[in-house]
Amino acid sequence: MPTASRVRYALACAALDPRLRGVLLFDLEPALLLGIGHWLGSLLGNPHPYVLGASAVANTAWTGLASRPAFGVSPGPLVDKRGAPPLTVLVSDLARLSLTGQRAAIALLDADVAHLEREGLSVTWAPRSRWVATCARADVGRIPPHLLDRFPLRVNAAGLHADLEPPAEKWRRALARGRLATMPDEVAREVLDRVPAGVAGARRDLALARISRALATLGGRTRTTNADVRRAASLLRLPAPRDRGHDAGSGDGVARERYDPEAAGRAGRRGGEEPSPSARADGFNVVAPAPAQPLAPSPVSPADPGGPYPEDDTEPERDPGSLRSPTARHSSSRPSHGRSVGSRPGTFGDLALVATILGAAPLQARRCEDHYSRPPHPLHLIPPDLRVHRRSADPARLLVLVLDHTCRAGWNWLDALAPYLQWAYTGRAGVSVIEVGAAGVANELRAQRFSASSLLDPRVVRALERPVGRCTPLAHGLDLAVETLRHRLHLGRIPADDVLLVIVTDGRGNIPLRASATGRLPDHVGSEGVEDALAMARELSRMKRIHAVVLDPGPRPGAALTRALAEACGARLQQGGEPR
Repeated sequence: MPTASRVRYALACAALDPRLRGVLLFDLEPALLLGIGHWLGSLLGNPHPYVLGASAVANTAWTGLASRPAFGVSPGPLVDKRGAPPLTVLVSDLARLSLTGQRAAIALLDADVAHLEREGLSVTWAPRSRWVATCARADVGRIPPHLLDRFPLRVNAAGLHADLEPPAEKWRRALARGRLATMPDEVAREVLDRVPAGVAGARRDLALARISRALATLGGRTRTTNADVRRAASLLRLPAPRDRGHDAGSGDGVARERYDPEAAGRAGRRGGEEPSPSARADGFNVVAPAPAQPLAPSPVSPADPGGPYPEDDTEPERDPGSLRSPTARHSSSRPSHGRSVGSRPGTFGDLALVATILGAAPLQARRCEDHYSRPPHPLHLIPPDLRVHRRSADPARLLVLVLDHTCRAGWNWLDALAPYLQWAYTGRAGVSVIEVGAAGVANELRAQRFSASSLLDPRVVRALERPVGRCTPLAHGLDLAVETLRHRLHLGRIPADDVLLVIVTDGRGNIPLRASATGRLPDHVGSEGVEDALAMARELSRMKRIHAVVLDPGPRPGAALTRALAEACGARLQQGGEPR
């Protein structure tokens, strides 16, 4: 069925059943997310969604400020207001959601009761908000499995390029009735047959059963049928059961047909009979068993590459200790750096205004008993009320890798790099990778650079396995290394003793620095590329207290170039994994 119809059905099911509060849209265009939030909000009666981004913090998500009837702390946007329509929460990228957002999703999605004890507030409520999140299928490995489990409705939205059509009027009527279709025992057995064996937990069974009931209700039926289960499986793109009965005419006893919701409605009103396999379609591809054959559990076909559970075949890319802050060094004479992740008591340095007001607001009535009841009451602050930002720590170590891909022929540089990669991994160091001579780059006359928060970033692995290109802009790569080190050390966030520069090259740079700057190769190069690389190496030698290592691929013609490069930048020369 069309992607737009698939997304519309998923959102309608989420609006209808409060236990289907999480919708995950794979590969959705980011510009369409806000329109989808308004679409779902129009069904729920609250057209103003709340966007929860990568920088969300607890101070603004869980609590807010109230000025009436008196100044104080009020529940934040994630707390459902009594009597108000459910809120739609939008997450633009689930893989990059902040720790506060992840905790909120786990606490609110698929929970019957939520509690808030913060800033003097004590609130208990039944969560009713709906969450719509997007995620690139390639980034699923970066999301915790228990967070993914909170999103039962998963749709591949890669083909969606325009806003959705308005909700059908019959969907609004079904939502107003508020009664879900019942599910007989034989239909529940069909649900169990549809979920592949060997899956831990029961969330997928429950998700398929709830979606089946919601689809039956949206179709105007009061009783769920096996056809509704097949429609739900088709909506999620679950693998279809195969060989569910033997039929001499078809070979496997299974016929792929399309399904007519009106015919299914008439069948449901006649007592739950199965619709005719030859019925025409509303867009769902279903698998209808031959009428004369019994249904029995059987193996399922291989997983659809566009299926709803890509985490089953994806290696996790998360740091096992990602909830632990990296080792950091702080100086009391300098302001802290990093993204704000909370607040703590302090003085005027790096003052957190909102946290300060939130901390002082609950104390105003006791502090100002004689005039608090006479509005307008100003906010009174005393020194213990002051809060400063608590910021995420920057890495205390830095590994700068200069990888010359054109020197990899005939040797495995991973063995030589292993001790330095281990140093970066155990020390949770930040990583800057500069690639020289890689294939498939936008401009082969220039080096490429990227920065990663840790060695576990998947881009680092891809850089170590990049195919070899034709050109070697070594001078430009060393120039980028100089620029990177100056920038990081100038900010003063990393001590110079904890910076490691590793250059993997054979020293044969054949692209001058001016060619990299202009993007045009001159008619004659000669030794200009090597001379420019040595000049950049001498710039590196002026940076004191930086540990530098040059990895030499081994004996070959022109090996003196690597020795000259190591001497120019004041680095230790290492060949074949052994120092010399």
